[in-house]
Amino acid sequence: MDLHWYLRTLEEVVIRVLSSSCSIQASRLEGLTGVWKLAAVGIRVSHWITYHGLALNVTTNLCLFKWMVPCGIHGHGHQVSIKGLVREGKLCIDHGTDLHHLDDASFIHITHKSLIEEFSQAFQLEYCYKNISAAMLYERKHSSLTK
Repeated sequence: MDLHWYLRTLEEVVIRVLSSSCSIQASRLEGLTGVWKLAAVGIRVSHWITYHGLALNVTTNLCLFKWMVPCGIHGHGHQVSIKGLVREGKLCIDHGTDLHHLDDASFIHITHKSLIEEFSQAFQLEYCYKNISAAMLYERKHSSLTK
């Protein structure tokens, strides 16, 4: 039960996602939490139950971010996105896929898939994906209301 380890591991997940999905070499800033300029990490803990949050700038419109001072820390406000770095001409390849021509939904899908894989590995979890139809959701909702 070490909250600093937990935060550093969440940061490591983001660093691995950026490296594995699009060859971006991200890093931490010593003494600060997050993967600066690309991701913010925050957690809430109550009775050793964590509620974690990750904000990863995948295709984010960052024009309003120039007016923000993240966590009150001056000098680190300029944010970037994965899509922005790719558009600037950085070499970004995902298993042979040219990311330069992907739409926003594809960028988000690739990043989401990589986040789940890296999170599962870092925290030694087994992730199982199951499609649920709208009819199944409707049935679950109504069966829970009648109990």
